[in-house]
Amino acid sequence: MNTPGKFTLRMLSLCAALCLPLASMAQAVSAEDAAFVAATVPVSVPSPPLSLNEHPQIRAGVFKLLGYARGNYTQGDTLIALQVLDSMRSLPDIQRTMLPDGRSVLASINPDTHGAQRAAMLFDPQRKLLALGLVNGHCQAAIGDAVPACLPSTHAMLTVFVPPGAEDEMAAPLLVWARQLPPMLAQAAPEQRQSIAAVEYITTLPGQPGWEPRDVPPGFPPSLLHLLLPDAELNSSASGGKLIAPAGLVGLPMRTPAEAAEAGDEPLPDASITLRSYADFHWVLNTYAKLAKGAQVQGHDDKVVFTGSDTSGRYTVTLREPGKKDSVFITVAIWRKN
Repeated sequence: MNTPGKFTLRMLSLCAALCLPLASMAQAVSAEDAAFVAATVPVSVPSPPLSLNEHPQIRAGVFKLLGYARGNYTQGDTLIALQVLDSMRSLPDIQRTMLPDGRSVLASINPDTHGAQRAAMLFDPQRKLLALGLVNGHCQAAIGDAVPACLPSTHAMLTVFVPPGAEDEMAAPLLVWARQLPPMLAQAAPEQRQSIAAVEYITTLPGQPGWEPRDVPPGFPPSLLHLLLPDAELNSSASGGKLIAPAGLVGLPMRTPAEAAEAGDEPLPDASITLRSYADFHWVLNTYAKLAKGAQVQGHDDKVVFTGSDTSGRYTVTLREPGKKDSVFITVAIWRKN
């Protein structure tokens, strides 16, 4: 069973969530599906085209709803927001459904799975994100070289993420969407065709930080905790010249000879922590311009360094945008006073 961390989970059986109680009402379900399909159209995208997982506003909306929580859905023990975004990254398969009440459903698929993993967003008439739907296999993290364990496609899960205070019934259009199989899946033999075995509703905790106080390395002064952005995930940490995280590298030197040469043989920091934010680089830059007020700023484009000091010692905050430009690495290092 999937472990959603501190999220609140409610699960319904297939019949309770997707079926009507009387066989005589089967035509109503078919009519609902037919109406949904009739209202669903491919989405034209601006030039240059952007897939949903690349669209800045959609990425921001997904992270705002899901925060930096981790879980096991399309991948094991991974940021849930990234699993959702990865499941809507096909550009040719984007579709929008306009509902009679002004709400809309915007969806796409993971092309690598031909849509076995897919995601949809439910918006209100003002384009506010109301809920997210994710068709997945409750995949667990792989151990060693083992293949990740996932539910078979014939027993897939529909996970519906709703914000605190929202009623589950509000997300009903996502249940109708989940029944619409992408073309490649619809062509499979009936006994091999994907089927939603159950629906689970999860109430999200958008403000939950992506790291915990226990992740702060020894020697990191409390006076600089405000420099650790809550909306980011832990990437690595070090203390006393040795790595503390990630787990597989614990105890290794925090700097290679090549990195030491590049740094001009500057003494190693007493403690450092690197976080990864999936917000826009300029938003992170502007945020640290306020958090590190009074610090000197150097750099431009995809690397900026803030240098400052307080009663605990000298510190630097280094912001780096990797080549993919979908995230920002934030390294806060401290050299304590003797």
